[in-house]
Amino acid sequence: MANFTYANSAVVSRMFEHLQNTMFPGISGNDVRFNHEGIRDIDQVRILQYQLNDDEIIIRVEVGEVVNVGDYSTFQHTNDSFLFPDGVPTDGVPIEEVVTVTIGLTVVYVILAAAGLVFTIICLVFTIFFRNERLIRLSSPNLNYMIGLGAIVLYINVIILVIPAKDTNLAAVICNVNPWLISLGCSLCYGIIIIKMIRVWVIFNRPLEFKARLFRDYLMTLFVLCLAIIDVVILLLYTVIEATRDNLGVKLTSNRELPEETFGVTAERHKYSLYICESKGQVYLYAILFGYKGILQVLALLLAFRTRNVKVKGLDDSVYIAASVYVTSIVLTVIIVSTYTLREYVNAFPAVVGMGLLLGTTTIIGLVFIPRVSKQ
Repeated sequence: MANFTYANSAVVSRMFEHLQNTMFPGISGNDVRFNHEGIRDIDQVRILQYQLNDDEIIIRVEVGEVVNVGDYSTFQHTNDSFLFPDGVPTDGVPIEEVVTVTIGLTVVYVILAAAGLVFTIICLVFTIFFRNERLIRLSSPNLNYMIGLGAIVLYINVIILVIPAKDTNLAAVICNVNPWLISLGCSLCYGIIIIKMIRVWVIFNRPLEFKARLFRDYLMTLFVLCLAIIDVVILLLYTVIEATRDNLGVKLTSNRELPEETFGVTAERHKYSLYICESKGQVYLYAILFGYKGILQVLALLLAFRTRNVKVKGLDDSVYIAASVYVTSIVLTVIIVSTYTLREYVNAFPAVVGMGLLLGTTTIIGLVFIPRVSKQ
């Protein structure tokens, strides 16, 4: 045996000869024997399991047997529920599948957002064409241009929200572009509504000389631009800080709209995930951005309530401005709540936020521009 190698046919033949002559009793009570090829010579092997019976007592149960059929062995058992009372075990590691926004939701929201873009552009063209008319001048057309620009940004953001993104790089781009669009769009579109509401209140509560100096169009435009600059500074700081920490990517997380796992016909396990922003600092980013916007919105909401009965010739858009404030307040509330509660719902998040932006932005454009269009 000291000189044994598998190439030594004499030694191998001698080993198989002794193995064929070997016989001993097995745990089943039958003799264990081997044939001339070294294969165990059996006709039947019983398979036993330890299971809990109805009385929660562990018992040994025969669940099947292995029998020889010609040159093959086969496992025979009663049924899967008896063999696997807790369910058929999974085969291998789970197959991770990335889920995205359904194509139906994407098509509907893209069409609605595109219609909103066309509507906004038509309103802007109308305002530019009739900007010298008295009724248009009283509504501050330069400020209305900024409302239209903000609306365009928000409509584009709706389209980006519903883009199906299974690619990591595309998901990361959408994740990092979304805060810029939604923040700048709100500052331009909703910021003008806020400053217009403040102007309405001041006109009826402050001296004429004071209000004439403070609420010229260029100063109101400067106020809104300051809001946009604040957004840019905050977003740039966030981007730089998170980029240095390599936190501007995305990560896979479980999609709460579907079962976390399902099983295929061959017992393969499927795990459903979606891409969300990986940055932990995004929570603080939205808290800061929506925090100061929320304070201004609350102020405008209070002023809108206090001037709800104002009806003066030459200032007939005050009612529409107040209505716009109510709408923007609802939209911002929906966006804030959805951002913190629906991020792991692949369809619900873009559907709720997108619908809020569509309804809110379209309502504001309608309230600001349609009364002017209808009177021309």
